[in-house]
Amino acid sequence: MFERFAADAREAVIRAAAEATALRDPRVAVAHLLLGCAAGQGPAARVLGQAGLTPEAVRAALAELRAASRKPDAEALRTIGIELDEVRSRVERVFGPGALERTRAAAGRRGRRSARFDPDARKALELGLRHGLALGARHVGTEHVLLGVLHVHDPAVEAILRRHGAAADALAAEVRAAARQQRPTGT
Repeated sequence: MFERFAADAREAVIRAAAEATALRDPRVAVAHLLLGCAAGQGPAARVLGQAGLTPEAVRAALAELRAASRKPDAEALRTIGIELDEVRSRVERVFGPGALERTRAAAGRRGRRSARFDPDARKALELGLRHGLALGARHVGTEHVLLGVLHVHDPAVEAILRRHGAAADALAAEVRAAARQQRPTGT
């Protein structure tokens, strides 16, 4: 499938995988693809930027969503007498500051060599390819990848869009318009 992707779309996918790795996520998700598109150049990044969805804003929203998803776990452990902050403090007193991060990083190096895409992220990429073909593009660009991202039901992406007052349908319309303008004449 990636042979049809233009350089900017390939870079967005590579950025998405790098962001997932940096966030210590086990798989590349649709939200990482959104971040990869936002961090690039071209129509997708312009449309997202105009909606306030800059790479920094998307990254911050992802971090907030991750923190919120972990909160119930910490609260559940607290009900049985386990305080995560106390566990972390004890581990760092015995093994040194950052001991838990070093363990996660080492496990990541041993565990996998390349990023794996979750099923919804793969679906978004496939939809991006289909959007590119439907719009008559010779290659899939970030604008097509973004269209795929916007057409997959992903709670994290939907939450990020909501936080910025952006609607997927409106963004998709803007991206389609930008994609039509990008298309060279005669294609």
